[in-house]
Amino acid sequence: MKKLSVIVSLLLLCASAVFAAPAPAKGAAKGDYVLKIGYAVQGGLCEAPFYIAIAKGFYEEEGLKYEWVNVEPGTAMNLLTTGQIDVVNNLLATLIAPLANGLDVKIPLALHTGCVKLLVKPNSPIKSAADLAPVNGKKKKIGVASMNASTRVIPARVIAKLGINPDTDVEWVIYPNAELPLALEKGLVDAIGSGDPAATIIESQGKARVVINNADGELAHEFCCVTPVRSKTLKDHPEEVAKFLRALQKAAKWVQEHPDETTQILYEKKYIAGDPKLNAKVLKTYSYKASVSEAKTAIERNVRDLQSIGMLKKDVDVKKLVNNTYYAVPGVPDSLFGKGSK
Repeated sequence: MKKLSVIVSLLLLCASAVFAAPAPAKGAAKGDYVLKIGYAVQGGLCEAPFYIAIAKGFYEEEGLKYEWVNVEPGTAMNLLTTGQIDVVNNLLATLIAPLANGLDVKIPLALHTGCVKLLVKPNSPIKSAADLAPVNGKKKKIGVASMNASTRVIPARVIAKLGINPDTDVEWVIYPNAELPLALEKGLVDAIGSGDPAATIIESQGKARVVINNADGELAHEFCCVTPVRSKTLKDHPEEVAKFLRALQKAAKWVQEHPDETTQILYEKKYIAGDPKLNAKVLKTYSYKASVSEAKTAIERNVRDLQSIGMLKKDVDVKKLVNNTYYAVPGVPDSLFGKGSK
């Protein structure tokens, strides 16, 4: 059992870890602000545009001076608010509660759709999200990394719309990310929440089947990953933030149009591990049509849904929270694919 757990841990780490830091920016001229870009220790395909912007020279094309800062899991928002980083990639679903509690960051760009799945065993009687409802009073057990993880929030939103109460009709069980596949295999849970590329790897090995995928259905056009920016940086250095966002939009467009080449570059540059062909398959299920206006749409939908299922207090002013969080940076186009592209 312990040996299998170690193997699973290594597999997931190798599948998603960024194992080579991007090259640091060249020295900035005196007086120029150097934007601190956070990158994940165990990053994945969600951050592909961040790395393609380096590989294709989009940051330099915009005249951006920047440096990379290593971000440990769960520390991004603390690093943002304390000024150790200025910008980062993050799943929107995990930010709503902190934002409601006063997290002082702005969200000026939605990056892509897709990347979160709920998996069951191949022979599971659960054929769809509707089958997660209790049967004869017996609740389904769903394994997740934390109660605030996007892999819990997104399935909770989906089942709530089917009339299944995510607080009382299912049982959420906490496991470390690396142990979730083993928990499913051993029957300790009926389903697990997982993000890509780990979810796709498990599925491709025939060890699991997808019953909820935010790249499909009602959430298919909702952007899940966004680029939070430190409010003070946005106030003091708006032009540098605009350069970063324009470069990221160019990179996201390149990823959208060249998924196979993207994953090959990420592999060759040692930015992200994993089989390039499998990673390309995953990328093709996302939409990287990065958009400014869709960030506002996604924020509002998440706030309203989380409030309706009890993950936000009823007295939270939705309009005020959305307006305090969303910010369209001057000089940044809505989308390189046209306004409101999805």
